[in-house]
Amino acid sequence: MRTAGFKKPPFALDRSRRGDLAVQLAGALRNAIDTGYYKSGDVLPPVRDLARLLDISKGMAEQAIACLREEGLISPRPRIGSVVCGKNRPLWKGQILIVVPPGVGNPCDNTVYAILRDELTANGYLPLTVAAFRTATSGRYGDFALLETQMKQHIDLVVSLADAPDVTRWLARRRVPFVRLTRSTVNQPNCLGSVLRRDDPALEDFIAHCRAARVRSVIQVTAMRNGPDAVPALKAFGIAASNWRIPPPDGGWDAVGLVQRATDEFAARLARNGRRWLPDLLFFRDDHLTTGALPALLAAGVRIPEDVSIVTWANRGLGPAFVKPFTRMEFDIASAGETMARCVLEYLRTGAFPSGATVGPTYIRGETFQ
Repeated sequence: MRTAGFKKPPFALDRSRRGDLAVQLAGALRNAIDTGYYKSGDVLPPVRDLARLLDISKGMAEQAIACLREEGLISPRPRIGSVVCGKNRPLWKGQILIVVPPGVGNPCDNTVYAILRDELTANGYLPLTVAAFRTATSGRYGDFALLETQMKQHIDLVVSLADAPDVTRWLARRRVPFVRLTRSTVNQPNCLGSVLRRDDPALEDFIAHCRAARVRSVIQVTAMRNGPDAVPALKAFGIAASNWRIPPPDGGWDAVGLVQRATDEFAARLARNGRRWLPDLLFFRDDHLTTGALPALLAAGVRIPEDVSIVTWANRGLGPAFVKPFTRMEFDIASAGETMARCVLEYLRTGAFPSGATVGPTYIRGETFQ
């Protein structure tokens, strides 16, 4: 007979017997599992209900459940309860669906994903992966067919690493519980928590450095809408700032192609205009652009930082490289992945996603802008 979605225990506790009631309860539940009363995939009565049905304290019931869990007979599942494991192998504690950007991704996305995946696996959760795709007509995320298919099975939590409003809105409309790594501070229904990616502290340090160094002009070099946009803040403090967008390689984003495109664009501009267009400082919002621009600048005899200062975005351990240490906004990708994994696991353990978790770059002064 089932009560509130679970089967009532098929036994009563013998209070005349000596010994701990928690041990007796653990043994009775173990026997109910061994004899098939509770089958693989069944959910045991919650601790509160066990205590009420058997007239024992909640603490006694918790001790018995903890004993079975340590033996691998049951597996805790968030928002479900204690699930009976199969005899040959323990069940996963839960299935976590990770939504990633489409394509090969970039080193940052891939590293965060890999760390999250491995930490979930190590802690007994089954990570599943799906990409949301952009539609051919609008270029926006709108093809959610694979995501829709994955959602037909039981999913304990969705973790969105695809920081796109279209993905977030789709999850919110579907009433899917999810958490996310995002730059957005806009709250969404059914979003259980966010790790916020903040670029502004590093940007503020960069602006302060520019003001202290009396920088008069800056060109921000970009390829896509990523990284901190310094132009508005620079202008607010009276620094002449403009944005130079390097067109992406044919066929879309490609690291090698982007490096070559930056080399070609800088070489062409230097050949056409000489050095007179160079500002006091070049700020590269993408490390691949820096890697490509350097050969063209050096081939034209431009000295760094004597003729032009450089500040670059840099992912820790991934360059770009130069004979002098770059002044840079350095993002620790591994730390970001560890923070995301820690917050997700905390939610799975406690049901509460940590508030105020942030990741972002650190502004580090090198020798290319002093």
